[in-house]
Amino acid sequence: METLLTRAAPARPRDAARSSFPETLSPHWQRALAASDAAVICAAWLLAAGRSQAIVALLAAAILCAVAALCGYYRRSFAVTARDEIYASAVVAALALVPFALVAAQLQETPPWPYLAAALLSIAGMATMRTLLHQARRSDPQFSPSVGAVTRGAIERAEGALLSKRVFDVALASLALAFFAPVMLVAAIAVYAESGAPVFFRQERIGRHDRPFSILKFRTMRVCDDATWAHPGDARITRVGAVLRRTSLDELPQLFNVLAGEMSLVGARPEMRSYAERFARAIPHYEQRHVLAPGITGWAQIHLKRNLQPSDMPEVLPYDLFYVQHASRFLDATIVIKTAAEFLFHRAV
Repeated sequence: METLLTRAAPARPRDAARSSFPETLSPHWQRALAASDAAVICAAWLLAAGRSQAIVALLAAAILCAVAALCGYYRRSFAVTARDEIYASAVVAALALVPFALVAAQLQETPPWPYLAAALLSIAGMATMRTLLHQARRSDPQFSPSVGAVTRGAIERAEGALLSKRVFDVALASLALAFFAPVMLVAAIAVYAESGAPVFFRQERIGRHDRPFSILKFRTMRVCDDATWAHPGDARITRVGAVLRRTSLDELPQLFNVLAGEMSLVGARPEMRSYAERFARAIPHYEQRHVLAPGITGWAQIHLKRNLQPSDMPEVLPYDLFYVQHASRFLDATIVIKTAAEFLFHRAV
């Protein structure tokens, strides 16, 4: 049986529950974060483009801070570790690129090299200041991570944003397929050359609103009737399969599940029916993780251990419910960037 793909777990579950969920920012920290962003962006633009570009620097600061505010990043930080601030800064800058380009075009300003240098300095400065403030916030006695059942309002917001989530998924999945097509071809040939057909592993999983679908992966185990849960050092894993699991490349065919609308790029990992029914009976609020489509990666996948067992579901569920409660394209983009940046360092069976 294919295992869930998640990262190394924190050593102490009680500390993990505190450290793996972002905090709601107090008004003091909201003002400090917004002020630091504005100051850093203005300084970066003036340094790179000169004092003659003071108006453009103010516009850049206003646009980036407005985008961050619209994303809710001044109300709640989605950074768990200090380096997460780098991902957040990159997402804010990417989202602000289009409105800033439109404003620059109206001003008949062409983005020369100083503008590019100013943009890069802004991202670096924002990331640095956010990292310092993140460390200060985490030492604050009022640090308040929150985990619980998904509220009705959050469910309504998630369902109301399904179109934007679908557009996000299709756009990024199409780009990912185009980029990884040569890698997928090599992986398919390697699987077939070592152990023959079938190249793909298919298994029924439970998706949004408990609808079943067939998940698609590269086959990483030898063909047999043994359907027990995979474990470290499992003798069924082939040599090619071990490499695919180590690099998470066995997950790439799920991009086709995303294009088919059966999965999302970001969400809770889909379970087999037998396990989903068992978890629903035993764990309160489990069914709420099915409000959104299951994902290739998600909040649990970037914060928990990779070799999960069924007994780990009570620990995993709060992460899945946290994502449903706070789902947004900003959070999706941050999770995707973090997954892409760190997947080479993951370890699986």
